[in-house]
Amino acid sequence: MAESNEDEIIITEDEIKDAYQQVKEKVEYKQFKQRVELHLDTYKDSAFMSKDGILDMAIQEFEEGQNIQQTHTNQVEKISQLIEGNGNISIQGRLLAISNIKTFKTKAGKEGKVANLTVEDDTGKVRVVMWTDNMKYMNRIKEGDIIKVNNLEVQKGYTGDLEVVMRSNSSIQVLPEEAAPNAPKYEEKITKLGDIKEDGEYNIIARIIKIGTEREIPKDDKTLNLITLTLMDDTANMEFTLWNKDINLIDTLDLQENDTIKILKARAQYRYNQMGLTNSWNGRIVKGDYDLPEYKQEILKIGDAKPAEDVTILGIITRVYDPITFQRKDGTDGKVRSIEVADTTGKIRVTLWNKETEIAMDKGDIIKIEDANIEEDDYNDGVRLNTGWNASIKINPDIDTQTHDELKALINTTPTPIEDALDINQEEGRDIDVIGRILSIADIREFERFDGTTGQVRSLDIADDTGAIRTSLWDEKADINQSLGDAIKIENAKTRVGQSKMELSVGRSSRIITPSDEEVAKLPSYEQLAEERYHEKTLKELEDGETDVKVKVRIMDIGEINTFSRDDGTDGKVRSIYVADNTDQLQVSLWGNDTDLKFPEQAAIVIENPRIQLQGNDELRLTVASDTNLRQATQDEAQSIPTVHEIRNKLYPEKAIEDIDDDDRHIRIKANIQEIDGENILHPMCPYCHKGATRSENGFECNSCGQEIETPEYLMIIKTVLEDETGTISATFFRKEAEELISTTTDEVIEIFEKTGDESSLAAKIEDLIGHEVTIVADAQFNEYEEDVKLNVKKTEIVV
Repeated sequence: MAESNEDEIIITEDEIKDAYQQVKEKVEYKQFKQRVELHLDTYKDSAFMSKDGILDMAIQEFEEGQNIQQTHTNQVEKISQLIEGNGNISIQGRLLAISNIKTFKTKAGKEGKVANLTVEDDTGKVRVVMWTDNMKYMNRIKEGDIIKVNNLEVQKGYTGDLEVVMRSNSSIQVLPEEAAPNAPKYEEKITKLGDIKEDGEYNIIARIIKIGTEREIPKDDKTLNLITLTLMDDTANMEFTLWNKDINLIDTLDLQENDTIKILKARAQYRYNQMGLTNSWNGRIVKGDYDLPEYKQEILKIGDAKPAEDVTILGIITRVYDPITFQRKDGTDGKVRSIEVADTTGKIRVTLWNKETEIAMDKGDIIKIEDANIEEDDYNDGVRLNTGWNASIKINPDIDTQTHDELKALINTTPTPIEDALDINQEEGRDIDVIGRILSIADIREFERFDGTTGQVRSLDIADDTGAIRTSLWDEKADINQSLGDAIKIENAKTRVGQSKMELSVGRSSRIITPSDEEVAKLPSYEQLAEERYHEKTLKELEDGETDVKVKVRIMDIGEINTFSRDDGTDGKVRSIYVADNTDQLQVSLWGNDTDLKFPEQAAIVIENPRIQLQGNDELRLTVASDTNLRQATQDEAQSIPTVHEIRNKLYPEKAIEDIDDDDRHIRIKANIQEIDGENILHPMCPYCHKGATRSENGFECNSCGQEIETPEYLMIIKTVLEDETGTISATFFRKEAEELISTTTDEVIEIFEKTGDESSLAAKIEDLIGHEVTIVADAQFNEYEEDVKLNVKKTEIVV
């Protein structure tokens, strides 16, 4: 076989031999191979044929015992005498019809072309199939010509009738009229639209007055696509429908509204109480300058809108809502989308359905909607436009300059600078568009609404070169693809007063989109915005109450999550972590969903805009608030943050007991346990206010709020006396540090006490720690009652 290129179907010699085994009793191998090669050459560009299909075609021909023969003279055959399977033949006759060229993709992704001719001699007529290599003849022929088509193969078509297929080396000759004196005459009869009363094929000349929007019709297990053109002549209007791949003819022929066209072999059919036209397989659309009445379209002013059918409006899009997917009664999915359109007389809400929701459109686009219906709008106390089945939608159509400028003047599509959005002197509730970069982004948080349903919200800080604003994304709007530093555009965000500042709320009526490259180019980089917004400081440099600061730290310790009851009876959560840089260590309070920390100990993190508050012990504490961004440090940022080992060596100086001062913080002590109290290590606590509780007749009672408690929480506290070569000092271990000291969790201790009924049952085990060496990090505190210094253990590093 001849070698094929990489875009063609390739059939190996072995594959031909395997297929030949099925018909070896009926034909010589050489003849079978020639048939395969013939089909391979014929269908090399076809997107509808496969290797197996070609082999099966050859097998079927010989299994059916057909008289397969190759003529060597390329003789002219009468159309009525064509025999399926014959090749290398010619036909000659009158060219009655030429279809439009249609394109397709081959299996290799290459573009192919196909067209059909109808040729008739004095014995019959037949379809001629042309492929890509034959398209060079299309400009040399026209309906009515006498033609001879050479080097054809006869085969059965998809309708079951015989057809002839051109090969790559086939040719078409245009002959003089006398070459076929008995050929039927060609008459191109043009029928007026108003005269089409019966089903059949007609030639028409008409003006396109509307090109509809592409529609989809589900049928069985596939989807059919169609576009309907509304045509007119001086007698009537009629719809002409293009199906599936014929839709491409609109682009191929550059068909526009108001064009005049001739359609040959249009198929008429009476359906749904009206006559309509469709394109036939051998039909052709010819765009030309035909003498037809001009069409003047009546456009409804939106201010005059009232319930009516088949109206046309022209306006500018002032609002675009995101599509919504819903389930139809038959279980299939549908889509709906709303937009708002305005002209110089008013505005109206428009409902788009299914395929229409995929049409690219933006706020500020001019839109023309034809043949839509105006209906009462029960939700918005007015009317709305429903596009329905027959509507046509054009985005930014060609219109006169005056109308274009009048519509464009109705809306300002320039985004609002963020400094204007922040203006607290303006009323809240304004709808504005903003473009900026995401300066901070929080995780999605779930919440329960008053009706018991669950919602979600995500907080962002968005910044441009004029400022930064806190933005809340609600429910489905919280699921965004953008991340930290990305550019984002939000349409119809609503302003609201937040924590003494104006904020933005982004809900169902808003739209989040990616800005254009031109819009992004106008924004400063994320690094520039972050540097301008947040002032980087060390922990030691922080001051009470200051805002817009950024600290880069490592997590030194992570506390447990504690629950509490709010005044409204709902449960809350709080957690403390300790962070440090090479200047200090501070406590950070996390509340609510922020307690679900996603970073481990020793992780490098960045905290932007924390609340900074001075506590009663004259120490600062940081709080992660709603407008705080807590994130993982980038690789470059992490390299500038000291390691945990470096921080400990810098912040946790090792001291002998005799050198401890009552204001020492984060000091490391290495000492032996001289005394340890293992008798009373669990202390009941109120689960509501987390204060101490004592036993009562009904269980427990809170010492602070007086609440009766059936099951208290328990706090583990272990008191010790530590000793080194210089002296002794009292040291108290709380919670996790106490658990690490005795290698037993609070829950395990409770379980042991419940089993034994003896709260001193662990005393002997705990007292076995006497004499063991421990290394701790602790804060010193002066005990006024006993007039000495004691230690509150913050970190248990080693127990030996």
